[in-house]
Amino acid sequence: MAVRLIAIQTLLCLVSYTLGQQACFDSFAVVPARTATGASGNADPTYILRNPLVVRRDDYTYFPGIGGYKLHSRAVSWNQARITCEEEGGHLAIINSLAERDAVVKVLEPMKLNLDYVSLGFHDLYEEGHYVTIHGETLARAGFDEWADGEPNNRHGLENCGSWYISGGLNDHKCSVLLPFVCELPIH
Repeated sequence: MAVRLIAIQTLLCLVSYTLGQQACFDSFAVVPARTATGASGNADPTYILRNPLVVRRDDYTYFPGIGGYKLHSRAVSWNQARITCEEEGGHLAIINSLAERDAVVKVLEPMKLNLDYVSLGFHDLYEEGHYVTIHGETLARAGFDEWADGEPNNRHGLENCGSWYISGGLNDHKCSVLLPFVCELPIH
């Protein structure tokens, strides 16, 4: 089974390299898992994780039991922000609780941004008005759906990407708008 997993991993990496011109051999890990064997006894005790190992970074601010966060003050499109966070081993920040909201706000405070909002990890790109996190969960299921007054509103046409109002609350914005953004490194 290990040979089959390595072959699949190698094939995926070669395809990724061919399409994106990026090596990916360090982005997978084969992890042992406890599995129950069925009647056939053919349980596979391994599985593949994408970006499995989260390395503590010095440029992130950590909150015990919540995660690590970093504000990128360089304004980029929502998709470029998503890619940048993934390259750092994390993802665009997803607020899952009031405690996590407070952590993100603490990361934003020292920056004194002259903007109204920063990009976060949610959108309604799949279905208009149905906001989900970058992991596919609805905001309610993720644990936080506290919108700013009057939001979401598609005020400037189709506003499909998610952000946080500096004054408080979730917001929708055009994905092409260049904004600072917050990355998250989860604690496992």
